[in-house]
Amino acid sequence: MVSLGTYAETDINSDQAHPFVITGVVVNSGASKMIDRFVTYLSQESGYPMRPVFVSTYSELSSLLREHPYAVGWTCGAPFVEDNARDGQQLLGIPLLNGKPLYDSLVIRARGRTELFLADFADQVFAYSDQRSNSSLLVPSYSLAQQGTDIRKHFRLLLHAGNHEHSIIALLNGMADVAAIDEYVWIEYVKKHPRAGELLEVIERIGPYPFTPLVAGRSVSPATVDRLRASLIGMQNSSRGKKFLEEFGFDGFVEEPVGFYQPIRDMMEMLNWPLD
Repeated sequence: MVSLGTYAETDINSDQAHPFVITGVVVNSGASKMIDRFVTYLSQESGYPMRPVFVSTYSELSSLLREHPYAVGWTCGAPFVEDNARDGQQLLGIPLLNGKPLYDSLVIRARGRTELFLADFADQVFAYSDQRSNSSLLVPSYSLAQQGTDIRKHFRLLLHAGNHEHSIIALLNGMADVAAIDEYVWIEYVKKHPRAGELLEVIERIGPYPFTPLVAGRSVSPATVDRLRASLIGMQNSSRGKKFLEEFGFDGFVEEPVGFYQPIRDMMEMLNWPLD
C-alpha cells in the first residue's frame, strides 16, 4: 500500500497536492500521460491541487480514499456504492459515453467459436478484471444468477486478469475462453489495437448500467466538491476541455444523484456483495 500521509484540504497555491487515485477505468491508466495532463487541468480549473496516484485494484483505491479523505478518485460503480455507504465517498461526476452516463458489460470471445451467450461457456475459463468490478464480475454474476446459476460453479476457472486489457489479452492468447469487458475500455482498446477487433467479437451486451464515476473523499468540502464538479461539467465549454474529452472518447461529464447507482446496489444486494 502506498503511504500518502495525512494533511488538511489545501488550495492551488499550496505545495501539497492531494492524491487523484486511479486504476483500470481507462486504457493503459497506469502509464497514461493523458491522465497526468488531465489531473493538472482539473487542478487548475478547480483550484484544488492534485497529483495522480496509480493503483492496481479497486480495493486499494477505496482504502486510499478512506485513509486520505481529502483525495479524489476515478472508480467503478460497484466500489462506489459500497464506499459511499461505508465511508461517505462523494459523487462528483459521470462521463458521457455515446451521449449517456451509461455503459454495457460486453461478453467477448474469439471469432469462429459457436457460443452465443455467457451461459454457454459452462466448465470453461472466464476472465475478469477485478473482484469488485461491476462490468467484469458483478454483472455476469448477476446475469447467471438470474438463470439459476452460481458463477463460481458455472466455470472451470475464474481467471483474475488484473484489468480489462489483461482480460482481452487472455482471450487473444487462448488463456481464457470468454471474458466480460467494460464497453468503453473495449472501444478504446480496439482503436489502439484493431487486430483485437478482428480476432475477437462481442456476442452479448448486458446493460446498460451507470458508468464509472469520479469521486471525492468524505472530507472534501462542499465548496471544493462544487468547483470540481463544475470543472468536469464545464469541459464541454472550453477548447482545452474539449480536447481532453476527445482524447478520452467521452461526450462530456454530468452530475447525477447517488441514487443513480441504485441498479448496481440492487444487484449487489441480490448477490450478497458487501455494502458497508
